[in-house]
Amino acid sequence: MDFFSLSFVFVILVLLLISFFLNRKATGQALKIGYKHFKNIALMFLAMFLLIGLFEVFLPPSLIQKVMGKGTGIFAPLIGAVLGGIAAGPPPVIYPIGNLLLTEAASYGAVAALITAWVSVGTVSLPAEMKIMGKRFALSRWGLTFIFSILIGIGTGILVVKL
Repeated sequence: MDFFSLSFVFVILVLLLISFFLNRKATGQALKIGYKHFKNIALMFLAMFLLIGLFEVFLPPSLIQKVMGKGTGIFAPLIGAVLGGIAAGPPPVIYPIGNLLLTEAASYGAVAALITAWVSVGTVSLPAEMKIMGKRFALSRWGLTFIFSILIGIGTGILVVKL
């Protein structure tokens, strides 16, 4: 575990201890609620880690580098935005996938576009959004978030190289 993760766990444990001394009953309820949420999300994280394992086995680093690597220009953020835009799932699922892509030589721009599109574009939910919010609004929002995810990928790629 890295320093940030350990620090985060430490702070949570201290807050939990303080909460326990202030109100044992409420702390018990909070732990039960937290456990319930953990059970609901644990299966999803298991599936995510299995998917990452499949990526590592079946997607050679040379393919990732060829399609999303440094030197592919605007193509890498575009591919990242397309993949992120069509995928579905809660935001925490994409972070380990992004990390895997970075370790397999994907560019920062591609991964930034992937993450941004994953959390904002929502192609899978577009039909429901069009029905509830209206076609004009939904398509405008979808198009703008897709374009901005590419621009964020390009910008991130430039900034990371310069910093």
